[in-house]
Amino acid sequence: MATREILWNISGAGEVVLYVLAAITLGVLGWGIYKHARRVLNGQPVTFPTPAQAGRLGRTLVTVLSNRTVVNRHKLGGGMHLLIMWGFIVLIIGTTIVAVEYDLFHKIMGMDHFMMQGWFYLGFELVTDLFGLLLVVGLVVAILRRYVLDRPQLKRQPVDWILPVLLLVIGVTGFMVEGFRLSANAADLGYAPGWSPVGALFSTMASGASPDSLKVAHVIFWWVHVLLALGAIAILPFVPKAMHLVAAGVNIFFQDLRPQGRLAKLDVEGAFERDENLGYETLADLSRKDLLDVTSCTECGRCEMNCPANISGKSLSPREIVLGLRRQLNTEQPITAPPGEPCRILDAEISAEVIQYCTTCMACVESCPVLIDPLSKILEIRRNEAMIHDRFPDTYADVLMGLEKRGNPWNEHPTARMEWAKGLDVPIMADLAEEGKRVDYLFWVGCSAAYDPRNTKIAQSMVKILQAAGISYAVLGEEERCTGDPARRMGQEYLFSVQAESNVELLGEYDFDHILTICPHCYNSFAKDYPDFGGEYSVIHHTELIEILINEGRLSLTQSVDAVATFHDSCYLGRHNRIFDAPRGILAKIPGIQTVEMERNREMAMCCGGGGGLSWFEEDTDKRVNDRRVEQASQAISLTGTDKSSLIVTSCPFCLTMIEDGLAARETTMENRDIAELVAEAMEETGA
Repeated sequence: MATREILWNISGAGEVVLYVLAAITLGVLGWGIYKHARRVLNGQPVTFPTPAQAGRLGRTLVTVLSNRTVVNRHKLGGGMHLLIMWGFIVLIIGTTIVAVEYDLFHKIMGMDHFMMQGWFYLGFELVTDLFGLLLVVGLVVAILRRYVLDRPQLKRQPVDWILPVLLLVIGVTGFMVEGFRLSANAADLGYAPGWSPVGALFSTMASGASPDSLKVAHVIFWWVHVLLALGAIAILPFVPKAMHLVAAGVNIFFQDLRPQGRLAKLDVEGAFERDENLGYETLADLSRKDLLDVTSCTECGRCEMNCPANISGKSLSPREIVLGLRRQLNTEQPITAPPGEPCRILDAEISAEVIQYCTTCMACVESCPVLIDPLSKILEIRRNEAMIHDRFPDTYADVLMGLEKRGNPWNEHPTARMEWAKGLDVPIMADLAEEGKRVDYLFWVGCSAAYDPRNTKIAQSMVKILQAAGISYAVLGEEERCTGDPARRMGQEYLFSVQAESNVELLGEYDFDHILTICPHCYNSFAKDYPDFGGEYSVIHHTELIEILINEGRLSLTQSVDAVATFHDSCYLGRHNRIFDAPRGILAKIPGIQTVEMERNREMAMCCGGGGGLSWFEEDTDKRVNDRRVEQASQAISLTGTDKSSLIVTSCPFCLTMIEDGLAARETTMENRDIAELVAEAMEETGA
């Protein structure tokens, strides 16, 4: 019968030493994990909505075991990680089966063999050999990626090679031990060595040695293998990068399943009255989920390589934000803090300057394979800086003043809000209410489309579309105020809450079914932020409505637009709210337009550089995000080889402004158009 003796060639004393070392290893591992858990549990409690609990375990298992968050974005790196993970899992399961067979069935129950015999044993040998080989291959690829293929996002610090090389040596010595055993027992094996294909390969290399030599070599390499394996397990919690093997799955399990990009409502007035802190100033302010994020980081650099600020040459790195918090957490008492006092985050590992470079585009959140959220931490630090310390870029002062005094970041007078609509016969909500009328759509124009001369064309085009389709709509006119989004992203939560409460009260006075926006930032505020202030609305972006009207035949697009176009995904429309298909569906219906995708598109699109208040931020001329985005669009269009006019199509007033500024800095004939402008141009003349 096919089987083998467990702990073959290992003496009774060696067996005792093995158990002692294993017990010590598990004790050290448990102590290390306990220390991490204790640090995480010192964070502020987090309350997850009850409905979000359903299916957490299943969702986590699918995510972890499929590696979908890694494989979907990076094929080589994802495939490498999949090989290592599954090789590691199967070998751990195999070791556990052997331990159960030996300790329970053999030692305790006195059975020579229970599981490890016959076909089960042969299958066991084959599966563990093959998955051990996958582990080795994955580790070789990992080392080559970091040190030979020279992936720019991967660090090359001395500690970075310890874990993969250690695991590789453990894997190879395991096969060597198997090879020595197979060679020494070749005459009495009782089954074809091909069931252990990798071990059999190593066996052939040692086939000329004497049985005594093989036994000596087996013992030596067995102890090398065991000591290295136990050592790797013991140090796991003490190598920050390795800790993700334990923490990553836990972090994925506790992911916030509420809408991405949302911010928690703060009781600002109450905090001021109680003299409480707002936002994140020290590590004591971080939540347990934040600290779990910090513990789970694999340092893979995907957030950094997709951060538009970092791509454009700025010093912001989402990875370094997370790792800076981890270094401070691991230090526990940074030397910059006075004795006995907590150290401010911005006095330890993170500078105030890099916090202001964030465009809040959420590319870092989208690209993280273990679902870490650097953005929420950046915004909470901004909140603390703005509201507690009154520190923010100088150019933000006029914006915040305009929001507070006149209800718009341009500091324009409210009476000028309807200048864009002259000659268009746009219905006003208050006038209709006096007549007892209601509308299907409240058209929320937004500050940019109301006051910016270039962006008013978007609102005018949208009115033409609504009128051509016979849509029941109205605008608030001079009553409309900013949603407060710029203030919230700048960190001024109090000003945002004032705007939100005022707008919710105003909207409660009118009867409508949907809010129609042309600005994704307004869309995001109504959809995600306002429910915390009592404002529950059905919100629709103009690209969604236009696509519906075209598909229903209520808009006829007959005028050809002879151009090649590439669509720029707005971060707040795309990543924040997952609206990717509607604008592309519209472009597909406009006669004459040839479309091409930029390399960075949809979920992985690059920001225009205007989010998070940066539309009003003075940037270095050689580090502008919008310049990089225009360059990407130019490259995409140039690959078509067309001689048609070229367009960058946007669906956000802020994106339009930033892209046009980027175009102005280049010698190019490329133009930027909002999708509503193209639709209005393509409509039949009777409708336009």
